[in-house]
Amino acid sequence: MGKILITGASGLLGLELIRCAKKGGYNVVGTYNANPDLTDKSCRNLKCDIGSSGSVNLLDKKIGKISAIFHCASMTNIDKCEKNREACWLANVIGTRNMVGLAKKHSAKLVYISTGSVFSGEKGDYKENETPDPRNFYSWTKILGEEATLAYNKGIVVRAIPIGIHGIGRPQANFLEWLIDSVSNNKSFNLFNDVYINAISANTFAEILLKVPKVLKTGILHIGSRDKLSKAEIGQVVISKFPNFSGQAKLISIEDMPGNFVSRPKEMWLNVNQALKLGLEMPKLKDELEMILNY
Repeated sequence: MGKILITGASGLLGLELIRCAKKGGYNVVGTYNANPDLTDKSCRNLKCDIGSSGSVNLLDKKIGKISAIFHCASMTNIDKCEKNREACWLANVIGTRNMVGLAKKHSAKLVYISTGSVFSGEKGDYKENETPDPRNFYSWTKILGEEATLAYNKGIVVRAIPIGIHGIGRPQANFLEWLIDSVSNNKSFNLFNDVYINAISANTFAEILLKVPKVLKTGILHIGSRDKLSKAEIGQVVISKFPNFSGQAKLISIEDMPGNFVSRPKEMWLNVNQALKLGLEMPKLKDELEMILNY
């Protein structure tokens, strides 16, 4: 694979993917929109608002010929997406369509990062060919991004739930970062005991992602841990690493949340048998948590 473009270079996954690609000898260019301080300074990173066609055209003039795009950039905070639908639409739908257009210009492969929350969450163990059924605006925009990607003959959709701690440092922005921040600062909080995920560390996910275009020409692929845990169980693993924690972690059902709480799926875990058949190794979630927390 020649030069690759990675969007979302200031995010958790984008940063890990850039570092992993560099170690693998790839010629890599990253893009960011608002947070250059959170990018890997040893890599070439370019500012780009993916929701703006003009910004993407300017990026195209700067990057030279590319062979693949790993599209990690996305607006992911479910509550913010619900309240700021225009911004979410621009980032997740228009931005992905613009990346498809850029990939077509270069006849490059496009790997689009989607999410397990595109499903209703009523049963879990979702396979790639099952019908999405979004529960919120964020999930709906991710489905539209999937459709744009799959309309391109070199487009690959990878669904996963990456977790981890940002390698440079940022305000808590994902479930695990929020959890660690809460526990380390002795805050009390609620944990859902009926929301299950088979998340994967951003580090392990990045290593697997670089292999995906080599084993899959187009289509959808689910990546994740081989086992699932509830968010409450994940919380207990984190709390065990902080013996002086003096706050309270209350275990509740997601059904106990107030009516203005944005709907979220319960059973978000994905079936990863197809990835295993392709020769990709999937980890255990507890091992992933230990790796992240002991880093």
